[in-house]
Amino acid sequence: MSSPLLSASRPWDAEFTEDTGRGRVALAAFFLGAVFGCSLLMLAVISSAAPFFAYMAMLSAFHMCEYLLTAAFRPDTLNFDNFLLNHSTVYQVMISLSWVEYWLEYGLAPSRKCWGTISTAGLLLSLLGLGTRIIAMSTASSNFSHIIEEEQRPEHQLVTRGVYSCLRHPAYFGYFWRALVQVLLANPVCVCAYAVASFLFFRHRIPYEEHFLVRFFGEEYLRYRERTWIGIPGIRSIRPGELWATDS
Repeated sequence: MSSPLLSASRPWDAEFTEDTGRGRVALAAFFLGAVFGCSLLMLAVISSAAPFFAYMAMLSAFHMCEYLLTAAFRPDTLNFDNFLLNHSTVYQVMISLSWVEYWLEYGLAPSRKCWGTISTAGLLLSLLGLGTRIIAMSTASSNFSHIIEEEQRPEHQLVTRGVYSCLRHPAYFGYFWRALVQVLLANPVCVCAYAVASFLFFRHRIPYEEHFLVRFFGEEYLRYRERTWIGIPGIRSIRPGELWATDS
């Protein structure tokens, strides 16, 4: 009788390869926890590179919060994807480039990469973005989704309280400003690259999502939209005429 370890199809493979696999989720959580803990330790060990390790701690905290908030409010959609580690190839490439830029500039001019006023401003900006996103997801509760919903769920409600009373897309607002954590790293190239990439992403996503929100909630959403703002420079809502044209 052959050992399951040598079998081409092992019964536990799905637990580590499927999005809903508990093994895959556990490994991701362990990895993020290790990165967070090691980053805090390295803040003291290599203080000259404190901005980088603060950035890594913020990055791992962000991905863990995404999963935990989904577990709390949308357990029906919970899987590995909610970590947002596999958000997109562009996202992964941008993170890698930020590491390369930081350490390349650190090697050439380490004094410019030490903690200073710019790093403090970047950390505060990142905390503002992350905090806003956490509050937004918690306030929206079961009405939040990482994926734009093109069909309305019976229990889906328009949330207009709390942070949603002034920002109609506070989770996107938080994501956009958190993404500018490159200021913390004093990465001039990646600050610009992240800003442009985030802008282009939301310039398409927000009007697309609002198309469905108007379809779901009609005049109620249009009135809500008039008294709130997006908070991302250059992003506008889709106009009603444009909106209905997409239905044809």
